[in-house]
Amino acid sequence: MSKKKLLFIYDYFFPGYKAGGPIQSLTNLVLSLQHTYDIQVITGGYDLQSKDAYTDIRLNTWNNVSFLGADEKIKVWYGDSAGLSKQTLTALVKEFDPDHIYLNGIFSVKYFFLPLLAAKSLGYSNRVIVCPRGMLQGGALAGKSLKKLIYLNAIRLSGLMRNVKWHATNQEEKEDIIKIFPHSKEIVIAENIPKKPAPNISFPTKKVDDLRMIYLSLIAEKKNLLLVLNLMTEVKPGLSLEVYGPPKDLEYWQKCEEVIKSIPNKVKYMGDVKPVNVQQIISSAHVFVLPTKGENFGHALYESLSVGRPVITSFFTPWNSLEEIKAGVNVDINNDKSLILAIEKFKAMDQEEYNEYCTGAYKLANAYYAGMDSENKYKQLFA
Repeated sequence: MSKKKLLFIYDYFFPGYKAGGPIQSLTNLVLSLQHTYDIQVITGGYDLQSKDAYTDIRLNTWNNVSFLGADEKIKVWYGDSAGLSKQTLTALVKEFDPDHIYLNGIFSVKYFFLPLLAAKSLGYSNRVIVCPRGMLQGGALAGKSLKKLIYLNAIRLSGLMRNVKWHATNQEEKEDIIKIFPHSKEIVIAENIPKKPAPNISFPTKKVDDLRMIYLSLIAEKKNLLLVLNLMTEVKPGLSLEVYGPPKDLEYWQKCEEVIKSIPNKVKYMGDVKPVNVQQIISSAHVFVLPTKGENFGHALYESLSVGRPVITSFFTPWNSLEEIKAGVNVDINNDKSLILAIEKFKAMDQEEYNEYCTGAYKLANAYYAGMDSENKYKQLFA
């Protein structure tokens, strides 16, 4: 019996990593489905903010790509800097003749809008699955909101979304989809597939009034790094912060840099980090901090929990009620004092109390991973 064919389309894919969680989500999804389906990927040949193409790949043709965790090579088309034309995209889709066209993300003309047009021209509109990856959250829409709303209205009015199936990664994302696209026909909830939690965790030395924090994410207004930086001076000595991640919004990053330069004894920018090294780097800190304005999953938050590091984050993620289970603290990002109190709480902890939070974080990640019913839910999605 021949396998069903799945075509995934997104601006970024392996070996890219600078566009953050959506790449990780798509990579993990492809890895988990590789045995069950015949998979091809169409993507761009450049990482976020990069002028140079990925090394060891050929542009504008199919590549047989091996990556960590894959038993077989994945067939990937990497487009050049001009992006795919509608004609080329239509030809590629027609040649593969997929059962489903999976569009990852929503705010891309070249890798979302044009694929919708190509699907319509081929009569494939009812084969399209759209996963917004948190891009329809209120917090995500707040940045450049007018431009995004005009784009969404254009998509709605075009009628191209009329027959698509939606992939929501949780109930909140399903509600976001209904809010923006109220006439959506079918929405299937299937959780993100993350890495396995670490096989065991360490407990770094924790002294009272000593706290090493880490921020590891894209640097953009939505992730709210500037809020943390501005409050660093409010906390007494004994606090340090290492910042990892590629700047996505360069104007926002300039503001962050100015604050970092003013408190070099407290904050260090460490550059970006490849996904394979994320868990190890987070393990070097006491606490992971990400006061984000919205995540549909939050891979970095999960990876912190997966190595037993408690998190300080907002209420706009799936990771809530953290303090009740001693896995971290949720803060009100509209109240500076809330974040300061959370930082001071961890700073004041002794070894015994801190170890309880490490254990609680690890238990939460393991419970999430063990509770996934991904196989059945993705079967429903690709039914």
